[in-house]
Amino acid sequence: MSGVRKTAKVTKAMESISAIKMRVAQKKALDGREYSFLVFSILKRISKVVKRNVDEIFARAVPEGGRTVILLISPDKGLTGGMNNFLFKKVFNLIQENELSKENLSFVCVGKKGYEFVKKNGYEVEKYFDSISEKTDSEEIEEVSRYIEEMYRKGNCSRIFSVYTNFINTAEQRPVSRIILPVVYDELKTVVKDIVPNRGKFSDAEEIDIDHSDVAAYIFEPSIEAAMASLVPFVLHVAVYNSLLESFASEHSSRMVAMKNSTDKANELADNLRKKFNKERQAQITKEISEIVSGIEAMKD
Repeated sequence: MSGVRKTAKVTKAMESISAIKMRVAQKKALDGREYSFLVFSILKRISKVVKRNVDEIFARAVPEGGRTVILLISPDKGLTGGMNNFLFKKVFNLIQENELSKENLSFVCVGKKGYEFVKKNGYEVEKYFDSISEKTDSEEIEEVSRYIEEMYRKGNCSRIFSVYTNFINTAEQRPVSRIILPVVYDELKTVVKDIVPNRGKFSDAEEIDIDHSDVAAYIFEPSIEAAMASLVPFVLHVAVYNSLLESFASEHSSRMVAMKNSTDKANELADNLRKKFNKERQAQITKEISEIVSGIEAMKD
C-alpha cells in the first residue's frame, strides 16, 4: 500500500507538470494556427490563378516509382498513453495506402520515439533532428524545413509527407498525414480547413473563398515570379513549424491525461488493498477471538 501511494504521488506530480507545460504549448499551437491560416490562405488565393508562376520545382508532378520521404514528428519521451501507438499506426496506414516499400521509402525524424520506431522496423533514416523541443526557436526549426526543401530541390525524392499528431482539445489528439511537397492545391485546401478548430479559440475565423478570390487586387514587387519563389519555401517552413507546435501541445495534453488516469488507478488500487488488508485483519482478529472463547469454554468443561 505504501509503494502504491508513493507511485500515486509521482504520477500526480507528473500530471501537474504536464498541465503547466500543456497550457503553454496549447497557447503557442492555437496562436500559431491563426498565423498559419493567414499564410496558407495567401498561397491558396493566388496559387490556382497564377499556377504557372509557382516555382516549378515545388509544383512538379510526382513521377511514378519515385522515392518517398516521410517527415515523422514524435515526442522524445513516453508516458503519453496511446499517442505514440496511434501515430505509428498512421505511418503504417500511409505506407500501405501508397504501396511503399523499404527500397523507395526513407524518413526524416524529429523526436526520439519516432526515430526508434523507424530503426526498429528497418526503414532508412535520412536525417534525425535530436535537439528540437518546445523551447527551440523558429530559426533552429527552420533547419528542418531547409533540409527537406534542399533534398526535394536536388531530386533525391519525388514527394514528401509529414506525419504528426494534431491537437483537437485536451482530451483528444488525432494523428494526421499531409503531403507537403510538391505543393498540391487540393491538399492546401484541406490543410487550411483543418487549421480552424470546430469550437473554441479561432473557431469563428472567416472562411476564405479562394476559388473566386480577386487576385488582381494584389501588387507584386519586384515580380510575381520572385514573390512566389520566396512564398512557397516560407509556407513550407510555416507548415513544419505548425506541425511541431501541434505535436508539442498533443504530447503534453496526452501525458497529462495519462498521468491523471494513472493517479486515479493507483489511488483505486491503494483503496482496494486497504480494504483487503482490513478484511484479512478482521478475519484474523475474529479467528483469534474464537480460539480464546473456545479455550475458555474448554477450561470450564
